[in-house]
Amino acid sequence: MSLLGAIHSALEALEAGDQEQAVAVLLGALEDGPTERRCACSKCGQRFQWPGERDAHVARVHGFDEAAA
Repeated sequence: MSLLGAIHSALEALEAGDQEQAVAVLLGALEDGPTERRCACSKCGQRFQWPGERDAHVARVHGFDEAAA
């Protein structure tokens, strides 16, 4: 099931009042999700799934915007 499909299934379960099913669907989606981390920090090499995660890391850990460097 795609991530979008899992979200829709979880929402449908919540609408039906089945919170346990919604949680199970979302946890399954997390387990099946992408594991490749594509975005690397140029300062320390730590890898992230999304550019926004990397940018937040750079600002928090290294104290500046990597795009400005």
